[in-house]
Amino acid sequence: MPLTAQERTALKYLPKRIQRSTDGALEGVVHDVRKLYHWVDNSTDVDANMTLLPIFYAHLDPAVIPDQPLPTDDVRKVIILAKLSLMSIVQTCASVRGVLSESLADKMITDALVRRWDTLFPWLQFMYRHFLPFYPRRIPEGFDICDVEVVSITTRALSQMAISVAGQHLIQSNMSIQQFIAKLWLYIGKLKDEDLLRHDASFRHDGREGVNDEMTGHVRRIMVGIITACMPVALPAPFAVPTLHNLLDAMGGYEPFVASALRYIRWFGRKIGDMNNRTTPNYGFVTAMLGFVDALSILIRFLSLVSIMDATCQEELILHRAPSDVVTALLQTWPVLTGVRVNSSTETSTEKRCTMILEDTFDYIDVILRQSEACIPALCQVLDAGFIQLVLQAGFRCPQMASGVLKLIPRFLMYHKVLHHFQKVMDQTANSMARFGPQAKKDDEVQQTWISVQQAARQILNVCRKTSPLPFYEQKCANLQCPYDNDRPPHYRCCGCFVARYCSRGCQRTDWKGRHRTACPVLHSAGGLDGSKRIRGSLPLIMLVETFNYSLYADRIQEAMERARKDYPEDIERLVLETDLSAYPVTFSARPVEQYADMFDPRFDPAMLKELRGLPGKHLLMALKLRAGREECIVLSPRVGLTLAFQWPAAREEEAVLSAVQEALVSRLAVGPGNVIKRGDGFKVVEYKQPPLNQPI
Repeated sequence: MPLTAQERTALKYLPKRIQRSTDGALEGVVHDVRKLYHWVDNSTDVDANMTLLPIFYAHLDPAVIPDQPLPTDDVRKVIILAKLSLMSIVQTCASVRGVLSESLADKMITDALVRRWDTLFPWLQFMYRHFLPFYPRRIPEGFDICDVEVVSITTRALSQMAISVAGQHLIQSNMSIQQFIAKLWLYIGKLKDEDLLRHDASFRHDGREGVNDEMTGHVRRIMVGIITACMPVALPAPFAVPTLHNLLDAMGGYEPFVASALRYIRWFGRKIGDMNNRTTPNYGFVTAMLGFVDALSILIRFLSLVSIMDATCQEELILHRAPSDVVTALLQTWPVLTGVRVNSSTETSTEKRCTMILEDTFDYIDVILRQSEACIPALCQVLDAGFIQLVLQAGFRCPQMASGVLKLIPRFLMYHKVLHHFQKVMDQTANSMARFGPQAKKDDEVQQTWISVQQAARQILNVCRKTSPLPFYEQKCANLQCPYDNDRPPHYRCCGCFVARYCSRGCQRTDWKGRHRTACPVLHSAGGLDGSKRIRGSLPLIMLVETFNYSLYADRIQEAMERARKDYPEDIERLVLETDLSAYPVTFSARPVEQYADMFDPRFDPAMLKELRGLPGKHLLMALKLRAGREECIVLSPRVGLTLAFQWPAAREEEAVLSAVQEALVSRLAVGPGNVIKRGDGFKVVEYKQPPLNQPI
């Protein structure tokens, strides 16, 4: 690509020491091109650097790209000239940032890089294919080029594209660039620190071999900015879905993409945490650390975005323990962020980063708990990783978001797995607060929310200590006449309700004729028509929580029934009392039974259960609203199904719930021993009496 007359004229106004090398560089003399590269690398004269660009473009003609890097003199010369030219162009674009105004720098990068992308991109692809050591292929020998230089050229070129407005538009609209970015993202994510910098010492500026954390972190940080530039964040999520799918296809599916993203998160969390063991921080140390924190924050924000856009990707992230990795990375990062003190400017920057990364983390956890089908495993992961400790330690930075995420936890406490993990967290929290250090501050809003969540959990645990809420039907034959009771679940299971198990076909036929014909549709309606394993495996615990709330909040139920009688005067005798356990605090409502026609098993006939009424109010049935996945589901109260199928709960369970309700009423209503036990239609409730006005509470 020959230079124009205008470009040749501009070269004459360069400094004399540079003009001596321009003629040789135009002729393809490697030594002169290298001199120009060193000039660009050390010069602050932006105009002179921009003037030299046509010389570098002259050596990047796509027509001369060799098919293979053969060890001949001509091929070596072409490749070395291309390498030096690419490095010079990238360095020129990088040098304008911070020297010129943002708009002028953006215009120069657009002219130098974006509009010449058709010339540069084929060479970047060539370097990527032939000079990065993909197993089992090795780097061609005899070339003055190494893998680190290729990584630096490609990442820096794409990085300059990503921070330019025109470059972002090109990346988001060009499928080939997105595929190239995806492959480079995977490659760098798989590299170990020593792999990235293991090369001949002559390529190091300081002439030494070894690992430089700042260099490896800088490359990964650049890749984070590049991969996120592919997603048009300003547009609604559906418009970004094709871009995400293009990235996934280029990476080979969901699993490589998810594994690579988590590899980046773990690396940044580990490296930031290791900085806490170093000597007294200086300005350069703080700058590098804040750069890592920015990259980690962007990655967490990126996970939230892809989780919203693609449900399958969201589930894969949870399957690979992304929530746990995110919380672990934050716990590793926090001591370093709160311990940095250099000057007032760095302290202000650090505080902003603290708030930003916490908001991104809380937002991601909020997304997976509200919108994921695997919200229960995700919650267990974050609880085990130390999320509660993180909230209590750092929640004062963004108390509203911290409290909002805490309030989501009680919605899942009626599931065995969540309750078990949360109980361990409560036992560990008191000891953990002692090691948070002086930077841990208490926020009234966060503390009050945590106390209320703990109280809700302790009420349920109090019931569980008095009676076992385990799914007994998983380990015994549903035929009540059968003595089977083993550690191994019975082999057969009813395909109608997916709850009852049997040790033999004979027991199943006997129970079907006796009681299960009636109980089967009721159990199926209690487990949810979508067949949620988590609901079916926690029916006794859900029933105990339901009964506890019916008894504890009898006044709220009465109010709900009174509202329903006013709203549905013609269906007073056909009302269904609905308890919303997916809300915190628990709410109650009532609707006519006809509105539940599509929510229960079609074999289920509510008329046959008229005699099974609850208190307070004359409602026909009791229903529950639960959250076990992305959508809330409404199920029939498991009490009826467990009673019909297994004659459970017995008197022992009833007394356990009543005892727990009495204890809870003392704290809720602050009433004395004037409460009495009253037997209702279906189960016992506590009838509480308010003390007289002249009697002290």
